[in-house]
Amino acid sequence: MVGRIIDRAGRVALAPTQGHPVHEYPEEPLKEVHEAPYRIIYRVTNTELQVVTVVHFRQRLDPNRVGFAG
Repeated sequence: MVGRIIDRAGRVALAPTQGHPVHEYPEEPLKEVHEAPYRIIYRVTNTELQVVTVVHFRQRLDPNRVGFAG
């Protein structure tokens, strides 16, 4: 499973616009892609793609996991 997540993140790095906004934080510059049963949440800067967190679909996305103070 870890290998699949790493492969998926690598594919996202090649085409970072393929993800969709994170519905919990639509105002933030976060995107997500899925590698069932996980969500890979990331942000894109001018120079890199940063994977912020990987969370199971059934798990609540806590603000601390994405770098927000609640």
